[in-house]
Amino acid sequence: MMPSAKLITVPNFPLSISYVDLIALVWFIFCWYGYNIVNDNLVKSTRSLRARMHLYRIQWMVTSLSRDNRVLDINILANLQSSVSFLASTSILIIAGLLAALISSEKALEIVSNLPFSCEMDQHTWNSKVFVLIFLFVYAFFKFTWALRQFNYSAVLLGAMPTPKGSPEQFLPTARRAAIICTLAAKHMNRGLRSFYFAIAVLAWFIDPWLFIIATGWVVIVMYRREYRSEVVQVLNMPSENILSDS
Repeated sequence: MMPSAKLITVPNFPLSISYVDLIALVWFIFCWYGYNIVNDNLVKSTRSLRARMHLYRIQWMVTSLSRDNRVLDINILANLQSSVSFLASTSILIIAGLLAALISSEKALEIVSNLPFSCEMDQHTWNSKVFVLIFLFVYAFFKFTWALRQFNYSAVLLGAMPTPKGSPEQFLPTARRAAIICTLAAKHMNRGLRSFYFAIAVLAWFIDPWLFIIATGWVVIVMYRREYRSEVVQVLNMPSENILSDS
């Protein structure tokens, strides 16, 4: 094991962390919180995955105005709800497992100490890192459950749409409103999923804080590429004539 660095301790609080660990934690918070703020609120690119999917949700809801039978639309929303519900349930199970790791911290520390290149860690440091993981999955659980509620609201708005009798243009605001609620639900679902991604980076913290810093940056790069540079984004941004010619 690598020698431990000088520790910062807080009296009467189960926190013990080295200076390098503190730098890594600050970098992690900056990347995690900063990416959510920049991607969801500051970046206004119309070619991102989030922006393109919002346009398709509007198209979906507007198209549903012309359908007498909306079983297909309800099935799509039910599928989205089941996916979010599964992720929320998974978050609860992971939180339970992490609480068990706190109880059996001595055995867990013994296992981690046998890993190559792992840093020396006392029980308070272990607990501090596990608490960070617990916070991430608690945050993810609240985001998933809020997204689930918003998908339920979307289903209500979809059911409130009138059947096509005459011109559907007067009901376009209702369709757009349902699409916006769907997009908000997807936004919170994505934030929960990002917590899962960043939790993978936190696992590297149990081995080495420098590896934690690298893993956090790697997660940001992966999420950026999937949001703005992935093949899915390229296909969604292709003109219709190019898609027809490729097929």
